[in-house]
Amino acid sequence: MSHLYASLFYQPEVTDVFSDRALLKYMIQAEVALARAEAKVGVIPEFAANVIAQVAQEYGVDFIDFDALATAAGLAGNVAIPFVKQFTAAVKSADEDASRYVHWGATSQDIIDTATILQARDALVLIERQLFQAYELALSLTEKYRYQVMIGRTWLQQALPITLGHKTARWASSFKRDLDRLAQMKKRVLTAQLGGAVGSLASILDQGTAVVEAYAQELGLTVPECTWHGERDRIVEIANFLAIVTGNTGKMARDWSLMMQTEIAELFEPTAKGRGGSSTMPHKRNPVAAASILAAANRVPALMSSIYQSMVQEHERSLGSWHAEWLALPEIFQLCAGALTRTTDVLKGLEINPENMQRNIDCTYGLIMAEAVMMALAPKTGRLNAHELVEEACKKAVQEKLHLKDVIAEIDQIKQNFSAKQLNDMFNPELYLGNIQDQIDAVLECAKGVAN
Repeated sequence: MSHLYASLFYQPEVTDVFSDRALLKYMIQAEVALARAEAKVGVIPEFAANVIAQVAQEYGVDFIDFDALATAAGLAGNVAIPFVKQFTAAVKSADEDASRYVHWGATSQDIIDTATILQARDALVLIERQLFQAYELALSLTEKYRYQVMIGRTWLQQALPITLGHKTARWASSFKRDLDRLAQMKKRVLTAQLGGAVGSLASILDQGTAVVEAYAQELGLTVPECTWHGERDRIVEIANFLAIVTGNTGKMARDWSLMMQTEIAELFEPTAKGRGGSSTMPHKRNPVAAASILAAANRVPALMSSIYQSMVQEHERSLGSWHAEWLALPEIFQLCAGALTRTTDVLKGLEINPENMQRNIDCTYGLIMAEAVMMALAPKTGRLNAHELVEEACKKAVQEKLHLKDVIAEIDQIKQNFSAKQLNDMFNPELYLGNIQDQIDAVLECAKGVAN
């Protein structure tokens, strides 16, 4: 990602997790855990594991020649092979005997896959924190605007009354489901990878199972039932979760960007100097956060295609499919985090215009209450007859530019069955909100059991 565009689409902390330096830090962490696990089981001498860990602690990634590593990775086919050579050399400079045990029994994919899982774990902590923040903000808006009536829209047309709090309750509910998904998948996906060349760990003889268990324990990861070099569902599940989160934020951004349209003007993204302007039109107030979020929601499905295709692998370890994850997964993480950042920014400073919400309710001259009239009349005449009567009244109101209530008031069946007050109630949007308040109560009640 270009540095110029990073502030538009990404989030700095998650971007740092997927930097080159961070990747190598996680690979070193995996190598140290491997050495400690093997020493614990008795596969390699304890002194060797101590030296390997000491070199890692003292040098971090400073021993690495990044330029040489980048060149060698292109020749080797992955970054782990030249990385192990450089790491071994660093350990050798401290203790030649210890250097013989670096990367003992492992294969390149073990280290890269484990590093990827460690990256994902740390990035998911940041994503989870963002989700909690967005959830809490959406809940706050729900409580504040639960009674603020506005128009609900279907097929981009005015439909029936809802409340702004109902819309934000649905947003909050989607964040809650995202948090639930994350909690449920962690144990499944945050799993160590150690299998050696073909997944058998034959190179460490009969100690494979014990080493894998110790290795996972060192890293704080789940112990796999068996190696998963060729089975990529864990990576896919992580990416799929991120895609869902990004899509959920995209739906919200689509909502508020439409509500920001000049003719609608029901709410607005926060304003700030230099934000949302036009290079040629001084009057413009563009939904810039929505643009970034929608771009991410557009981009992530294309990246997911690559992730899903990577599931189809050959035999025990693949050619090319595994490699495609290296570019796609970090970008999905970064786009998701960026979308959440911009969503929380908007939720914090959302500007609401209740007057325009009322104006948009009134602009159809009562047509949006046609269903309410029909359902009130249906027990008296039958639903189909009521539908036909109200439909004809709607056509007349439109053709003659009359308020629907004035046309309805002249229908004999209305005169015979309803008082003036009852007729007025039929055209009161606040009295035709169904179970919206029950739904809001349920969303708020559900939040009581959630702790950040």
